[in-house]
Amino acid sequence: MHWAILFLSVFLVTGAASASPVPFSPEAATELEAEEQRLEAEKHLQREPPDLVEARRWLEAAAESGSVEAMGAVGWLYEQGLGVEPDAEKALEYYTSAYEAGENEYALRIGWMYIQGIGVEPDRVAGEEWFRRVIEERDDSAARLALASLMVSDAMTNLRPERGTQARDLLVQALEDGVTEAAFYLAQMYMEGVGNLAADPAGAVHYTQIGADAGVPEMQAWMAMLYARGELVPLDLVEAHKWATLAASGGNQAGEQLRHEIATHLSAAELVDARRRALQWMNEQ
Repeated sequence: MHWAILFLSVFLVTGAASASPVPFSPEAATELEAEEQRLEAEKHLQREPPDLVEARRWLEAAAESGSVEAMGAVGWLYEQGLGVEPDAEKALEYYTSAYEAGENEYALRIGWMYIQGIGVEPDRVAGEEWFRRVIEERDDSAARLALASLMVSDAMTNLRPERGTQARDLLVQALEDGVTEAAFYLAQMYMEGVGNLAADPAGAVHYTQIGADAGVPEMQAWMAMLYARGELVPLDLVEAHKWATLAASGGNQAGEQLRHEIATHLSAAELVDARRRALQWMNEQ
């Protein structure tokens, strides 16, 4: 779903096209620059219904002319079989070109295609190699997060317990680089202990707090649960209600349920205080 939204957002953010779309022909394409070719594709996508075949032809021309956006979009069309027969090999070619042109996200897509067997034979080694390539060549922490997620899975099942600490090191670096999702994994790992990484309650609270402070609703719900139960932190129902309210405002169902449950144990004055704390937190962001 993320990739479908990404694909549409690249081409539909500019609103209705100002002119009728031009049918694709090699002659028409040679008269336009790469961005102009991409915009012709956009016009075809904005038709009702979208003309994916014509859009793909213009996108292929734009990709050939050097448009990185077009490279990624054509890769998506071939991967998903939109306006064309699914062709994972061509999708990989376009994604590779987009990565080599500077867009790291397409290398991650290649990695997940191999790992999940999307149009190709599943190949865990090849997928991990792509993640490592992006880390080594681009110092990319989104790739660190992707690789660490695989290592966590291996460590949790004790297939490769040594990957527990390896995943931790990748996640700590990713978090330092601003990838807040890394805090989720770190908190869970320290909460339960994973592979050769021992459980560490203080570490679990530390990373849960980081995620909650960063505005991650699920981790705000975790903080609410900890304060409500007095687990690893002092029992504090007012603080628990604050975090549950913040989680609920972010759409977290567990936070919404917690908020209602905790409210039944608070006085009117405590409820006012909890709501004040939540509002203050939101105003400080």
